[in-house]
Amino acid sequence: MIESGKISNNQSAMLTVTSLTIMGHLIILTLVISQSRQDGWIAGIIGTLLGLLGIIGLTRLSQRFPGLTIVEILCLRFSWPGKIAAAIYLLYFWIMTVLAVRLFAETYKLIMVETPLPAFIVVIVLLCAYTVFLGLETIARMNQIMLPILVVTAMFVAFMTMGSKDYSNLLPIMSRGAAPVGLGALSVMGWLGEFAIMGMVLPYVQQPAKLLKVNVAAAFVNLIFFLGPITGPIATFGPLEAAKMTFPTFSEVRYIEIGEILNRFDAIAILFWTVGLMFRISIFYYGLCLGTAQMLKLTTYRYLVVPCGWLVGVGSLLFVRNHEEIRDFLFRVYVPLNILMGAAVPLMLLGLSILFIRKRA
Repeated sequence: MIESGKISNNQSAMLTVTSLTIMGHLIILTLVISQSRQDGWIAGIIGTLLGLLGIIGLTRLSQRFPGLTIVEILCLRFSWPGKIAAAIYLLYFWIMTVLAVRLFAETYKLIMVETPLPAFIVVIVLLCAYTVFLGLETIARMNQIMLPILVVTAMFVAFMTMGSKDYSNLLPIMSRGAAPVGLGALSVMGWLGEFAIMGMVLPYVQQPAKLLKVNVAAAFVNLIFFLGPITGPIATFGPLEAAKMTFPTFSEVRYIEIGEILNRFDAIAILFWTVGLMFRISIFYYGLCLGTAQMLKLTTYRYLVVPCGWLVGVGSLLFVRNHEEIRDFLFRVYVPLNILMGAAVPLMLLGLSILFIRKRA
């Protein structure tokens, strides 16, 4: 086994929460508000229930093949088609890592406009490369320390924005029919499809028998953390204005003022995104390195940290030309890709494994 470390069920759930929540704040809010407007909270609830299909499917698949990652399951149990699918998963992990690195750079570019974009990319790739080199246990323990701090900070920020919110902006409910809500729900389902990366982590959890309950609980915690940010910008700016914003929560936080001295709370949002993205990039980066090492039958993934980091850095520069192209990628590719890799494929593999085992029996 290439990875010798073990993490607890709680640490696994916390990695899920951090990784998903940060992407929910950065990109899913923009998608869902654009699609569902004031009904985004309804789309969030429905989409979470749909997303449970992939989470349950991947968890059950991991439990059927204990000690094996999704890449190992495909390579060892599904012959040559499985090897092709495993390579596609590695490409998917690379794309998700590149997306997160570019989002990190674009976020910092908002406040440090004169700094060249490659500088931000180099900094975050080097930081995450070092984290990945230290291993899964280190990533999980660091996240276990930082997540409670981020949650308390987010609760403080949410409380400070209460005075500027008008929740009547969430009315009328379903005024545009069911189609916009359904579209937003699919976006949320696609967001939860990023749980696919946990297929590289679940084999190293200490109590695999309890994984299903823990993972379902993590999904509902993500929903709770999503409902505030999806309703906040709409309540503050109205559905039409919120739908035009690149980063709705960032715009909302900038409205916070305490007296005449404390009025730059946007730094808190940047801190939240920085820490969250670091862990999100690290876990996908780790999955990319570990999965590649398993396909190549190496004894350690650490040899691949530098070359994979180089590929991620170059990919982040060439991925898109500007933020508008990122939005286009999110609307056209991100959601269907995540639904395919995070729900459809795990459920198909689970079904095939059940039929195959029954046939042999």
